[in-house]
Parts: sequence; structure tokens; C-alpha cells
Amino acid sequence: MPAVVECVIRTADGLFLVRDVSADTAAAQQGAADAARIPGSRAGRGHGAAGSVLLVRCADQLSRPYLRIEILDAEPADTPPWLWEPHATLDLPTGRILVDAADNDVPAAVLDIDAGAGPGSYAVSLGHSGRAEMREAARRVREETLYASVDDTMAAWRSLEGLERYLVRFWPLRETGGGDARRAAWSTPTSPTGWSATG
Repeated sequence: MPAVVECVIRTADGLFLVRDVSADTAAAQQGAADAARIPGSRAGRGHGAAGSVLLVRCADQLSRPYLRIEILDAEPADTPPWLWEPHATLDLPTGRILVDAADNDVPAAVLDIDAGAGPGSYAVSLGHSGRAEMREAARRVREETLYASVDDTMAAWRSLEGLERYLVRFWPLRETGGGDARRAAWSTPTSPTGWSATG
């Protein structure tokens, strides 16, 4: 059954994970981190997916983005105003997902989400907006708060909450063979939007 969860989240130095609840070890999460790397470059891609984990790298390490997670019955159309990355596949052994920002608290609503069709393979699509705006706003806040009080600095950063936005959609893969071709989609160094950690 379709379901929606949405909130503003804290991140771990600009990173957050959407993962199966069982993927709680560094080893389980390493594949997604590796998929977000660009070989031979210090820069990384803005996302990576492998195994049971989707990793998202935000536009700034102090980002507090708006996140919307949609649990769907079937593949949706990629609709504006979001910029869409290629679909990928996650294996969800428990059929339940959560949002992970390391030691930072995240809203209870995203700590245990039913993926809808039980354990198995799911397609996942990632849409984003506001990354360039967040990057520019963060640059401006750093300049304007260089000599500001702690309270004023915190207020300036709070004013940017939700400026950067992400939409993550999950739907179960059917036994058609179409999903397997997507498994490595986010392990390649290019994407239609050309989105990288610095893009």
C-alpha cells in the first residue's frame, strides 16, 4: 500500500543513509560508500547504493535537508521539479527501512518504515532539488557569521533547514528480469544529471 513519510533531518557531516534496519554495521554500509567514490578523484558522487544501503551526500556538511520517502506498489514516473538519478536496486532482508545519520537523532517517523511488500528486492529512485541553492546559501552564511555570536550563527544555519530537498521512492521488483540491469546503475561515474558531491 502506498505510504509517505516526510521530515527535515539532521545529517552526519552532510551524509545520511536510507537502509534496511538490519544493515547496521560498517561492513554492511561499506559498499554504498564505495559506490559513491570516483576512482582517482578526491571528490565523490552525491550518492551511492549497494546491498541494503542508499548513501546520500548533501551539498554541505551542515545541511539539514527535507526528506520525503514514498513507498509505492509499482514504478512511478519521474516527475518535476525533482532532478532524478538512475534507478537502482536494494535488497531488503527485513522489508523494513530507516534513516541513519550516525549519532545524530532523526525523527521517530523515519526510524522504522515498512517497505510494503516484505523482504526482497526493491527498486529505489532518488530525486533531489535545491543543492546549488544550499551550496550558495551556506557560503553566504559562513561569510556573514564569521564574527557573529553563537546564537546568531545558529539562527542563520537554522534558516536554511529544508532548502535542500530529497525524494526517495521504493517499490518492489517484480519477476520480470528488468531489475537486475539496474543493480550497478549507481556504481558508474556518470549520471544523467551529472550530479557529484561538488555538483
